[in-house]
Parts: sequence; structure tokens; C-alpha cells
Amino acid sequence: MKMLIMRFSTKKSAEELSQLSEAGFEKFRSLPGLIQKYYVRYEETGEVGGVYLWETGEALQAYLDGPIVKSLPERSQLREDPKIEIVDIQYALHS
Repeated sequence: MKMLIMRFSTKKSAEELSQLSEAGFEKFRSLPGLIQKYYVRYEETGEVGGVYLWETGEALQAYLDGPIVKSLPERSQLREDPKIEIVDIQYALHS
């Protein structure tokens, strides 16, 4: 299992981001290998992003190489490239 943490600074308002996120729920629900996505906000920097749990590294990489991530800069009006961190999940408290 893999975790993707993506964060970015955007020109969009919180309300615009909320509407954009809600409009994409079905698209994310249908992504192969995606277990869960959490929508996050970093209060100290104002950045927003997502924490994603993936079944495999291949599914995660397909997402990173796919159309959703490629369209992110324009769709979300990013101020700079997103920060991306990939983490291996070693253990889970609940299964």
C-alpha cells in the first residue's frame, strides 16, 4: 500500500476549491486502485491538497501520469508546481 501526499498553493478561493472538489468526487471514486482520498488544508501556509491511499505503486503512478494531475495547474490555478511525497505504508492499526 502507498500513500501520496500532494499539496499546493492556489489562486482560487476556499469556496471555489470546495466546488471543484465536490464536482470531482465521482471521478475519484472510479479511479482504479484508489482506496481513499482526504482533502486537506495547511493552516500555517494556506496550502491545500490531498492525502491518497493506493493499493499499489502502479496505481499511484498511473494517477500521477494521468489527466487529472496533468490538468491540475490550470484547473486549480496553481501558483507553483505541487509538492509531492510518496510513502510506503508499513502497518495499519485497523484493517
